[in-house]
This record gives sequence, C-alpha cells and structure tokens, in this order.
Amino acid sequence: MLKYCLTPIILLGLLVCDWLDPSAVWIFFLGFSAFVIIGDTLFGNDRVQYQNAENKLNPILYLILPLLLIKLFNITLLGMSDTQAIIFKILSADSFFSGWQRSYSNLDYFGIVLSSGLFMGGFGTVVGHELVHRKKNSVGFKVSNWLLALTWDPAFGIEHVHGHHKYVATYNDPESARRGEGVYSFIFRSTIGTLKNAWKWESERLAQKGLTAVSFQNKMIQVYFRSAILTALISLGGSTSLIVYFASVIWAKILLETVNYLEHYGLVRLSGTPIEPKHSWNSNHKVSSYLLFNLTRHSAHHEKGTLPFWELNPNVNAPMLPYGYLSMVYFILLLPWQYRKIMENKLAHWDANYASPEELNLIG
Repeated sequence: MLKYCLTPIILLGLLVCDWLDPSAVWIFFLGFSAFVIIGDTLFGNDRVQYQNAENKLNPILYLILPLLLIKLFNITLLGMSDTQAIIFKILSADSFFSGWQRSYSNLDYFGIVLSSGLFMGGFGTVVGHELVHRKKNSVGFKVSNWLLALTWDPAFGIEHVHGHHKYVATYNDPESARRGEGVYSFIFRSTIGTLKNAWKWESERLAQKGLTAVSFQNKMIQVYFRSAILTALISLGGSTSLIVYFASVIWAKILLETVNYLEHYGLVRLSGTPIEPKHSWNSNHKVSSYLLFNLTRHSAHHEKGTLPFWELNPNVNAPMLPYGYLSMVYFILLLPWQYRKIMENKLAHWDANYASPEELNLIG
C-alpha cells in the first residue's frame, strides 16, 4: 500500500522546489509531467484491490490537506515585499523570510501557477472527491469540505453526489460530455450547470426545513466561507499572491472539468436504467492510479460510489481510455480536435460492443 504515498511525497517535492528557486518549480512541473506520462506507458496496469484498509490509507488522504495549506502559505510568501513588516512582526523570523525577497519574472509566476493549480486540482479536488462520499459527520467529509474550499468549488461536491451519480451519461447531467462536444464549451456548460444544480439542491433541502437558501445552513455558503477565510489569509501577501492564487484556482477548475470531460465523453445511457461499468471510461494505468487514488477506476466508482478507493474493481472488461489520465488531459487541452478523432474509433467500438438498442437510438 506504500504506492499511495507517492502523492504526498510528490507534494513535498513541490514544496521544497518552492523554497529553492522558481526555476526549480519549472523543472519539477516538467519532470512530474514526463514521469507520469512515461510511467503510465511503461509500467502497465494496476489491478490490486484491498479490504479493511481504512487505518492504513485514510491518514494518507488526510495528509493532503495540510500539505496543500503549506502550498497556499508559499503562495502568500510570493508577495512578501508588500507586507514584509507585518509578517516579520507576527512571525519574528527575519532570517528565514528574507530568502523570499526575490524578483520574479512573469515566466516564474506562470510556472508557479501551472504547478499550484495542477496539484490543487489534481490532488486536492481528487481527494476531496473521494472523501465527499464519506458519511457527513465523519472526519473525511469535513476534510473534503476544506479541500474543495481551496479551489472555491463547493458546487462540485454537492452536484457530484446528488446529480452526477444519478444522471451520469444522460443529457440531464452537466458533467457528462456529449459526442463531438468541444472541451472548452463543455467546461463552460459543466461549470454553469453544476453551480445551478447544486444551488437548486441546497435550496430545496433547506426549504423542507423551513429555511431560506441564503442561510449558513447552506452547504455551498459554508464552503464559500471557508474559501473566504483562506483567501483573506493569502491576501496578507498582497496583490501578487492573490493573482497567483486565483490564477491557480482557475487552472485547477479547468483541469477538473477536463477530467470530467474524459471520464464519460460520448457515452450514453437511457434515463432510469441501471448505471453499468460501460457508462464510464476506465483506466488502470499504474502511475495515474496511484497518484489519483484509483479515480481512474471510474467504472467501478459509478457502480457503487460509496466504496473507498482501495476496494474499487479494476473492471478490465469496461471501455478503456487509450492513455493515462494526465496524457489524456494534456491531449484534450492542447489537441482537442485530434482527441475527438481518436475517440471516434473508441466510440465506434463502444456502439458495437457495449450499447443497448435503446442507447443506439439515443445516439442516432
């Protein structure tokens, strides 16, 4: 099970690069991307399942939050020159913080945004997604709310549980990409639809209790409040820190929606029929599976969303993605037309081998 420690180890590596030099952050980002893409290509598939692993694997999930909070602290330090006197007074650590008084180029900031957003979205939101399925009063569920607060995205957790898992692969689901739909139009449609549906769900839930939607009992407002607290602390670094932070949040959101896009692209399901492994694109590539805590076993996740990641079935007979997750994400964002062309063959295979007659009618 030590393979799942790869995520916190990589996060620690990024934090060290933050403390070294902006060029180290660029090297780390490029090296990480190469490691994942090449590793998924060379190391084959992971099909191992575990039982009763809560005590060993839950702490690894919980560790992601404090590591990402340190990452936000590093972003705050980028604007040290703006608030140096205040922070020196509060922390009394002149010798340490003097090392942060550097001159950053726009290219440096761009590298920091790319790496920060990748790990906030790739690790933070993924772990938040895993934990949002836990019992509402559990430690895991509370940690998930803070992880989603990092990227100002409470709607994802609500819509994902109450909407996406019910309507997946139907036209009622904003998080399921349609055949031929471009990724950038999907990102816009999914984001708006998720916000709208999550707010509607919370409004209806609170109305049943005799409360208005604009209430602190609203789970979206609760997470937004957490986001506001984090943002207020980051603002101590001044405008530079805030710009880097919000740029990272936007990049993290783009990555999240791109993952949503690839997980169900072009697949269809007749509303009201059972959700089966065939309604999600699956992947068992080792490196992506380890880093994303088996989010890649998406077919099993939609069969039973409450299962912890270590119990998910690899479903070797489910429709499979041609490459690992990070490869797919970069491919979709940089060469979307070529991605759709590749998936035409995959969808033709799905139509011939997985689709029911009713589903084929939906496509036609």
